[in-house]
Amino acid sequence: MIKKVFSGILIFLAVATGGVYYWLNSTNNVDVNNNNSHKTATTVTTVAPNLKLTALSGTKSTLSSIKGKPIFLNFWATWCPPCVEEMPFINELYSEYKDKVNFVMISVDNADSKDKVNKFIADKGFNFPVYTAEQADVYKAYNVQGIPTTYIIDASGNIIQKHVGGMTKSELKALLDKALKVK
Repeated sequence: MIKKVFSGILIFLAVATGGVYYWLNSTNNVDVNNNNSHKTATTVTTVAPNLKLTALSGTKSTLSSIKGKPIFLNFWATWCPPCVEEMPFINELYSEYKDKVNFVMISVDNADSKDKVNKFIADKGFNFPVYTAEQADVYKAYNVQGIPTTYIIDASGNIIQKHVGGMTKSELKALLDKALKVK
């Protein structure tokens, strides 16, 4: 009798542990206030939705007007620890890849935070291009549920990779290399 109860408890714990493991590894949500957020990478192939962009300088453009090279599209915020952590790596890689890949760094800070974003970029010495976009458009078009969220878009305008969560320099480099291999 005791062996049956003990066996039942072990089976229950094994199933429960497997369920929790599956749930933790299948979520696309990233808690930006928790450095233990879950990273996910998904390979997809769909046409990249267009966005109206405003550079920090005030120049207006659209995502679809950025053509000819793959696009590294990153949604981030000044208040997001994983975003801030990966940005020095992105800046280093921007210097290395800017002639081969278009970088589009979109701040999802509040619209009235433009001065804060400008100061943040200047204080950190980042050189990559930074844009803002209507938050409703960003969340609707790109289903951004957590930040940082990075998309790789091929030169034809198709999304080929989505990554939710912060990345190391080697992970970022691998994404950029993948963008260059897709024709």
